[in-house]
Amino acid sequence: MLPEITDAYMRDDLYFAAIRLQRAGADRVFELGISRASYSALRRIFQTRPFGRMPGISQRYFFVPKYSRNDEDLDRCSGTIRIEQGPDAKDMVFELPMHLIANLLWFYEMETLKPASHLRSWPPNET
Repeated sequence: MLPEITDAYMRDDLYFAAIRLQRAGADRVFELGISRASYSALRRIFQTRPFGRMPGISQRYFFVPKYSRNDEDLDRCSGTIRIEQGPDAKDMVFELPMHLIANLLWFYEMETLKPASHLRSWPPNET
């Protein structure tokens, strides 16, 4: 299953992303420290509404392991995010910092949750 990006937020002047990961029957949301550029990129993604605004229907955002580097700026890449709303889904390409893509790939490649056990985490639907 693809890593789900559930939130991007600030706390104590630091930036974080919440990444939900399901592996080997386990399901957790992990807190990942991110850069301001990554935070800004994720906020732009969360504002994207490819299906329009429908009251009461939320969207979900998943990292798809498809990306390409920008030859002019090696710190910037194009990455694919799947946006789901109800039964509808659309893969969209966004400009993302390379280090954010690297972190999301790390989550994607995990076979269990153990490699991320050092990160703050919680069960889904809790904060």
